[in-house]
Amino acid sequence: MAANSIPENLSDKEKELFYQVAEGDEEAFSDLFNLFLPKLHPFIVKFLKSEPAAEEVIQETFIRVWLNRDKLGEIENPGGWLYKVASNECYNYLRKTATQNKFLQTIHAKPEAVRTTYEWVDLKDLKRLIGEAVEQLPLQRKRIYQMSRDQGKTIPEIAEALQLSPNTVKNALVTALKFIREYLSKHGIVFLLIYCLQNNNLFF
Repeated sequence: MAANSIPENLSDKEKELFYQVAEGDEEAFSDLFNLFLPKLHPFIVKFLKSEPAAEEVIQETFIRVWLNRDKLGEIENPGGWLYKVASNECYNYLRKTATQNKFLQTIHAKPEAVRTTYEWVDLKDLKRLIGEAVEQLPLQRKRIYQMSRDQGKTIPEIAEALQLSPNTVKNALVTALKFIREYLSKHGIVFLLIYCLQNNNLFF
């Protein structure tokens, strides 16, 4: 971004970046991330008291920003809005962690719960649901996901093949996996996935 295109006033700079991200400008999104990361990071670490947790929440926060980019041009207070999004993601993380811990404690106390879960969700049904979720992805995101999971290609390889930036490919994969997890969660099998991901290294 050219220096003379950035307003001197910080609030104006934030609004300008929001407008540019709303138009799908990936460079502006990167600038927005770099501008707010030093501010959000200490806030989130203090909130969660965990560096790994903070990194996850920061990622989720900016995924949320990108997914809602069409609304950014209407926001009058970008900083306040971002802190609100980050706070909501912190609460979501704490709720998710509490649920996972409770489930894993149950598994360790009652191993038969694992067998019951596997009996409840047939592997074929699981693959079918994942396939349904993948089919609902936008065309480019679907192609990137399939090249990664089905063909085993790395992010740089996909980026070169599709003539995209590695960051674009990475964001597409993160967003695709998030959508698939949410789709499976709606079908009531989130606990199975949590257990498999943590104990069997199962990935989509």
